[in-house]
Amino acid sequence: MNPVDKHIGNRVRVLRQSRGLTQRNLGEHLGVRFQQIQKYESGQNRISAAQLFAIAEFLGVGVDHFFQDMEFEGGKPAKAQENPLTLAQNRELTRIFAKLDTSQRDAVMAFLRSLARTDETV
Repeated sequence: MNPVDKHIGNRVRVLRQSRGLTQRNLGEHLGVRFQQIQKYESGQNRISAAQLFAIAEFLGVGVDHFFQDMEFEGGKPAKAQENPLTLAQNRELTRIFAKLDTSQRDAVMAFLRSLARTDETV
């Protein structure tokens, strides 16, 4: 699996869930079955540029959103790390985060970044 495809698929999944949409909802908008959305989100199938543009437009973000936070090693995309969160944990975090106002989200993100940096230095 290509790490870029996996990263983009994960960003699609997180954004879709934060909008309260199902894979079926997104698939209907794109004219594909929910199984295709599953494959996109897992990185199993590559999302075409046209589809990525349609997804971005439907979810209300720029295409660049899907490339944010991509890590590089030596000028190449870093191998995707396994996400330690379970699907249930991810959904719960997404649901809670969506209820926060902008300043609260910023504070949570700053806190999480500081925790991640602290953890890396240990």
